[in-house]
Amino acid sequence: MTRYLDVLADHARHAPNAPALIDAVGEYTYAELWTAIEEHAAALRALGVAPGDRVVTALAPGAPHLAALFGVMAAGAVAVPLNIRLAPPEAYAFLAPLCPAQLLAAEPDTGLAAKLGCGLATLPSASAPGPLAGRMSLTVVTPASSSPGFRDEAAAMIIGTGGTTGEPKGATWTHSALYQYAASCQAQMEIRRTDVELYFSPFFHIAVATIVFATLFAGGTAWLLPRFDEAAVLDALATGRPTRLFGAPTALLRLLEHPGFGAEHGASIRRVLFGSTASVPAFPGRLRAAFPRARLITGYGATEFGAVARVRSWEQEDGVDRGLGRPVPGVSIRIVDDAGHDVPRGSVGEVLVRAPWQMSGYWARPEQTRATAVDGAIRSGDLGWLDENGFLHLAGRAKDMIISGGENVFPIEVENVIARHPQVHQVAVFGADDPLWGERVEAAVVPHPGRGVDPDGLREHCRAALAGYKVPRRFHVLDALPMTPAMKVDKRALREVTRDA
Repeated sequence: MTRYLDVLADHARHAPNAPALIDAVGEYTYAELWTAIEEHAAALRALGVAPGDRVVTALAPGAPHLAALFGVMAAGAVAVPLNIRLAPPEAYAFLAPLCPAQLLAAEPDTGLAAKLGCGLATLPSASAPGPLAGRMSLTVVTPASSSPGFRDEAAAMIIGTGGTTGEPKGATWTHSALYQYAASCQAQMEIRRTDVELYFSPFFHIAVATIVFATLFAGGTAWLLPRFDEAAVLDALATGRPTRLFGAPTALLRLLEHPGFGAEHGASIRRVLFGSTASVPAFPGRLRAAFPRARLITGYGATEFGAVARVRSWEQEDGVDRGLGRPVPGVSIRIVDDAGHDVPRGSVGEVLVRAPWQMSGYWARPEQTRATAVDGAIRSGDLGWLDENGFLHLAGRAKDMIISGGENVFPIEVENVIARHPQVHQVAVFGADDPLWGERVEAAVVPHPGRGVDPDGLREHCRAALAGYKVPRRFHVLDALPMTPAMKVDKRALREVTRDA
């Protein structure tokens, strides 16, 4: 068994009545999920979708969208979950190298489909009650057109990356890679058949494989919400069914700060998974208080290779700083200089990752693939170091490193200091152009609700812990930090909103 879909078929045979999916409309067993997958694959083939063709899913997260992704893979085509929040020019930049393609949508953007030369089919019953296969019935608007160009019949899924940093690219994952990755995540995150994972993150993010695919790999249940909405999450938690929770730190913080959040909402949760953050002070402690029966898991990953290092809360009770943890089994992490040579332990360099399940490349982007995939490993673009015990620590993104007066400043180091100030709720540090120093350090801070921030006090706080060239020259007090759809701080947007301040 080397394909992820084989696992789902096995569950449908041996545990047909076990719950697989829950969404706003209904609850579906593994047998119902597999029936929907097979019928969807047959419908796509009838539309003319051929192995290696791309099928773009412009749908909100939910059972039909997930089954559609699997149905595309079962048809031998390549699933491409689209960020439906992209503006048309952004969507075009991402999808152009993938076309011709078939676009699936609940509410079609026919203009986009026509511009891209895509076939178009709608799912008019996606939100209607009834069997899952019925919710996925297709109405053809424009037939699919098979592409004679770049093809990869081993490819299963393309996940977008790079939209906030430059030219968007599609990281290609094969069937075998998804199988190996889901198996790793299931083991490392200790997912059991009896678990119910509450998921409210996008489907166009690697998290859908890390969390949802891994949950189904274990034979567990994925409870899918179409978006992050505090009230909807609280309603789900109040049922007492979810046993696991995943989210970006900013989303989880918003949940904890909702006036309706109470002890009963954390009672059933046994695991909380989140991405690392330096912008939210005392975040893990707040999670422990809100979910007292849960173990916390965080780690390191990227779209190109998924989650490759992890650290768990019960491993840190001795007070040792384990950063983002050690590499998971099968993964190699090196820290290299600009020439690709290993640096000494404790020295900062670029994080280089080799994983059995890493992407095969960027779809139809050979130059970008060659620049990123080096000697079988993936250049992450992250700066970090390995300590004497082999634990990974991050210094920040290479592109975010600030060079001020010839000195390197890592934003995460400054963020960690500012985050410890009692007036600060969230913080992001970035570089701004400076005619004298080349770049200057600036910080955007969000105060606690109903409270203010004293920039002079923050400056003195930083001077007590940082070299002078690392102290922000300007502090911007904002109501909120701009976020990407994946709930990460959008530093490019942050530079724009603070440029004229």
